[in-house]
Amino acid sequence: MIITSLTHHALTQHAARALGILGAYWASLVRQGDLPLWSEVDPGQIQDALDHAFLAERFGHCHARIRVAGGAVEEMAGKPCKGLPLSLLIRANDRAVFNEAVSACCIAGHPVEIALTSEEDVAKSEISARLVLYPLRDSTGRVAQFLGGLAPVGNAIYRPGPFGVVEVMTDCTPSHRSRLRLVVDNT
Repeated sequence: MIITSLTHHALTQHAARALGILGAYWASLVRQGDLPLWSEVDPGQIQDALDHAFLAERFGHCHARIRVAGGAVEEMAGKPCKGLPLSLLIRANDRAVFNEAVSACCIAGHPVEIALTSEEDVAKSEISARLVLYPLRDSTGRVAQFLGGLAPVGNAIYRPGPFGVVEVMTDCTPSHRSRLRLVVDNT
């Protein structure tokens, strides 16, 4: 019993760290206020987070399709995710809210974090997972892809399958590198 608890705790700590790695990596790619290009994503740079990471491609106004997903993402989804709409991770009655969050991420170009629950009654449930979406642009400058992550939270026990949406948080202040300008006065 103790070993299971310690294992669950260690895995949960790794999952939280993985989401932190994804966020820091995405922020490091933001240059002078421009969102990172899809082609700039290097899986080798987020190796410790790959199990909880996924890449998704936007289609339509507010939808995305998973192109590749780590093993922990597929385990939490309860099925292989490649080619599936991202919204299939969400219960049918919460998909409208989820799709609005995806749309906001595309339009505003800011990361989105979604607190999820595996409980049937969202109002009475505890947060059991976090899903993050980081916008990526294509060569035309349009947000067309996402670097994302999905990880369990705390001691919550989740069931594989669709999640309910508890809360959507948007980051209205993406990390920007300092904008320094060299001014030379030769007078």
